[in-house]
Amino acid sequence: MGSTERPVAWDFAMAAPHSAPGVASMVGYRGLDVPDAVHLGLPSASLTFILSLDEGVEAADTLDALSAARPNPVILGGLHVAASRVRQRPGQAGVQLAVHPLACRALFGVPSAWLDVSDFDGAEFLGPQGARVLDRLSRSRGWDEAFSLVRHHLVRRYRDLEASAPPAALVHAWTLLEQSRGRLPIGALAPQVGVSARHLGSLFHNECGRSPKTVARLMRFEHARARITEGIRKNGRAGFAQVAAQAGFSDQAHLNREFVRFTGLSPGAWSAGEFRNIQDGAHTPGAE
Repeated sequence: MGSTERPVAWDFAMAAPHSAPGVASMVGYRGLDVPDAVHLGLPSASLTFILSLDEGVEAADTLDALSAARPNPVILGGLHVAASRVRQRPGQAGVQLAVHPLACRALFGVPSAWLDVSDFDGAEFLGPQGARVLDRLSRSRGWDEAFSLVRHHLVRRYRDLEASAPPAALVHAWTLLEQSRGRLPIGALAPQVGVSARHLGSLFHNECGRSPKTVARLMRFEHARARITEGIRKNGRAGFAQVAAQAGFSDQAHLNREFVRFTGLSPGAWSAGEFRNIQDGAHTPGAE
């Protein structure tokens, strides 16, 4: 009798958490049995940084712009609030990192507010050793070697924290939002960090290009998506009403509105389209 097991779509590997400065997650990916398709790059409260092991990633902020996009071996974009479009191809491979926005200045020399949200070409931010790193990465033998190359490059790139650190009030506010997964009321945030609401808003805009409210919404959305993918992997389904309650939305309708706002799709439509990818390990932290 023939096997009824379906082919695995993706090969994923996870580096140890926080294995490089400013990096929340590092994921190696390789497309195996994946169709030529357009994939949604979802908004999040982290910066997406990709180093390709092939010719590069084709990505754009809209479907129309994707048709003219060229492959970029390095992808880096600012905090976007609408899903980008990414060309999905068999055999594509790379290392994807979720980078803390407040580490952008130390890693790449500019605040994340300066990063484009429609042109994701990040080659200029890789530094003078960028071409050499990409060449060595394309010839790496296994994920452990690839992760080690990326880690050592970022450690070399990391600037003096004392000179590059964002304002302490901003770091404190971001930490409080992060600890609450975006549920802390924005009106309570400024008093807790000892600045006015107006000044705190300026700090967020100047450093990461978004307001505290938008960052909080991105955090809630990201947490909800993680709950949805966890439910699909464990049970083959996601309980959207339960996810809405766990992630701090007033009800399922509120969750639906936020999903449509950030992706153009309802949670049900998104999870149905990504069901196979989710089961194979996509949409782990940083694995977009």
